[in-house]
Amino acid sequence: MKYALITDQIVEKLYGQSMCNQLSGLGFDIQLFSFPAGEASKTRATKERLEGALLSEGFSRDTTIIALGGGVVTDLVGFLAATFCRGVELILIPTTLLGMVDASLGGKNGVNTPYGKNLIGSFYNPQKLYICPGFLKTLPEQEWFNGAVEMLKAGLIADADYFHHFSEIPISESIDRAIEIKRRILSKDLTEKGLRRVLNVGHTIAHALETLSDYQIPHGTAVAAGIVLEAEISYEMGILKKEALAHIKTKFPPAHFDFGFDEMYDVMRRDKKSEDGTPRFALLEDIGVPYAAEGTYCIEVPRKVIRKVVSETLCSC
Repeated sequence: MKYALITDQIVEKLYGQSMCNQLSGLGFDIQLFSFPAGEASKTRATKERLEGALLSEGFSRDTTIIALGGGVVTDLVGFLAATFCRGVELILIPTTLLGMVDASLGGKNGVNTPYGKNLIGSFYNPQKLYICPGFLKTLPEQEWFNGAVEMLKAGLIADADYFHHFSEIPISESIDRAIEIKRRILSKDLTEKGLRRVLNVGHTIAHALETLSDYQIPHGTAVAAGIVLEAEISYEMGILKKEALAHIKTKFPPAHFDFGFDEMYDVMRRDKKSEDGTPRFALLEDIGVPYAAEGTYCIEVPRKVIRKVVSETLCSC
């Protein structure tokens, strides 16, 4: 068995090279591969370069691929493992808070395109997943925020007590609870035919912001803004009460971005949940309660409602 440890160039310096050396010393036939860090590398071109490097070094179907890093690494490398020699064994070792509580769970992987985020990919679960909080000691402040937003979202869609008392819960317990919430949802809908869509609360708008900014807006910042806006949409649609909306707004910082509504709407039309070119949203009925929408957990929202909310709250339209 040959092992390929794939990471980004930041994690390579922090942990990748030492991990590779340790595993090699234990007798593993292992080789390290890396690529530039950041969302800009999560592309088909990067995947192709890594595939070429693996093939040129003699890797084939007897390969186990180890993805060491944050969400960009686990998404990209998971997609690579799903297609390399038509699928090889995959081990995920997330090194960021976001990776631990969200990106590494559920088998979703993929790459970005100029038309939108994560539009090319697959469902492919790892054979093993290791959650090691020790990696968080080197985590930058923005990465803590990215993870915290996704953890708050977990409470918002499934556990009101967790959402309300988030700041009081020790980090190790908080990570465990966020993971448990996502796994509970995944156990009922792995391939996103219904309930799993609640994990997309805030993400239709967030992915549009990330795409339009060429991924200069961090994921947590985009999702925080998206959650507030999509909660506003839930209120405008008569689904969410005003009191719940007000409380949700206290948990996330206000945001403003200089994108026009039409360009935002054009990107949202290409979101994976869209049908017939019309954006659809996973909305909220209450804190801890997603809107079921007769089991689809996702509904079409009139353009005028989206324009009203986005124009008044987020952008210069």
